[in-house]
Amino acid sequence: MLVMTFVTKTLSAVSGGAVRAAAHSVAGAKNLVRAVLHRREVMRLSELDERGLKDIGLVRSDIDGALAVSWLSDPSSVLQARSDQQQSVAASRREAGVRRPMVIPAAVRPGAKEIKIACNA
Repeated sequence: MLVMTFVTKTLSAVSGGAVRAAAHSVAGAKNLVRAVLHRREVMRLSELDERGLKDIGLVRSDIDGALAVSWLSDPSSVLQARSDQQQSVAASRREAGVRRPMVIPAAVRPGAKEIKIACNA
């Protein structure tokens, strides 16, 4: 009885490990196929001229940098990261350009009137 319990537990542990290994292999193959398909799409983007790339918010160096990553990694994730970075920079520039006027109180400078300063840098 003890031997049978030991063998059953051992076999279940081996089968569980085999299932995990198979799932990991399938996930790896799926990621590899996805990376190859996305690489082909990025290569199609490299056929666009500078104006077409600018319309979608990219430059030639973005495409070259994405294609420079390993064949095992997804180049579209590189493009996504660069796009997110450019959007955050553009948002901060827009925010800086729309500054609210500051009111300098007269108490700071005795005898002076309040001055409103607007900056549209």
